Amino acid sequence: MNTNQEKKQVVIAGIGMLPVGEHWDLSLRTLGARAVRKALADSGNLKPDAIYIGNGLANILSHQANLGALISDEAGFSGIESCTFEAAGASGAAAFRAACLAVQSGLIDVAVALGVEKITDCDGSTALTAQDLILNYEFEGITGLTVAAGAAIIAQRYISEHLLDHSIFQNIALQSYQHAQDNPNAMYRNGLTAAMYQKQSIKNDPLGLFDISSLADGAAALVVTREELIPVESREEMVRVLGSANAIAPLSLHDRHQLLQYSAASQSAASALRKAGMSLNEVDLFELWDANSIDTVLSMEAIGLALPGKGWQTENIILNSMGGCLGRGNPLGASGAYQLAEAVLQLRGQAGACQIAQLPKRALVQALGGLGSTAITHILGHG
Repeated sequence: MNTNQEKKQVVIAGIGMLPVGEHWDLSLRTLGARAVRKALADSGNLKPDAIYIGNGLANILSHQANLGALISDEAGFSGIESCTFEAAGASGAAAFRAACLAVQSGLIDVAVALGVEKITDCDGSTALTAQDLILNYEFEGITGLTVAAGAAIIAQRYISEHLLDHSIFQNIALQSYQHAQDNPNAMYRNGLTAAMYQKQSIKNDPLGLFDISSLADGAAALVVTREELIPVESREEMVRVLGSANAIAPLSLHDRHQLLQYSAASQSAASALRKAGMSLNEVDLFELWDANSIDTVLSMEAIGLALPGKGWQTENIILNSMGGCLGRGNPLGASGAYQLAEAVLQLRGQAGACQIAQLPKRALVQALGGLGSTAITHILGHG
């Protein structure tokens, strides 16, 4: 990326989200098109040059490929540039990064990044089996390893190595479900008590029912453009994309030199902060991946928010302020887009009852795919 491109500031002009849940009456294309239209309306009806779509499982669950043509046409933009990005849980974040790069390059003036997933096109067991394809099928999936079991292996190693027990994950779950209570787009809004957590079913020891997010339907979209294309009087209130980075690590657990180090999360966060010209202590809002509790623990340590063995101590961090995947629900390929859109609401001061008391100025948003094998980080702020 050359210096001239770096000077082209990307701003988020609009966002749109649908409630996460079981949308039996809505198709994949309807979910996606509605989110696109909501985001464009929020932007003041900017006309997009491109729509980039993040999705993880449509090929299998909805028997549908070529989402660029399907959803963009449904949204009313036949003839537009559009294609799909897949990076497991980070698919929505990948689409957003592509939109930012396209706009920053000057080849595209306005782009929409959409994350969309339709889980209820099939039964629950089929959805979980499809989700397991984010692992290495040749060496892991074919032996029966599931995403939940893989997370449990990592979590078991963690508590064993640090002489802890499964109760360390309780606070992460309680925080997420508490934050989701006031999120109008969250799937779980009844909260969670310590007593309920302690009585939960433990199917993937040491991770229980409340430590693993529920797959669900959802769609979230963001509109990005260059600051120079926004009227001067409106620029100050715009949320800017200050930094963006993608990094990968070995997909298979057996290929990782250090099972308890999410190296992609570390590298991605460091690179995004460097591009933003910021240090970690300048960030006052964190949206980290919590498809399961051990992801959050290891992300905290990888990014530098906690020492090894202390990533479960999240009490003093403003983390996943609208519930994250645990409380909001996890529409896999769309979750990264939800993270970004929710961070925008906080930075705008428009998060309603979820709004942080002291308006945040900088947010670090990181989505993971494949138990930390892919990490995409964005730094958002007001310049």
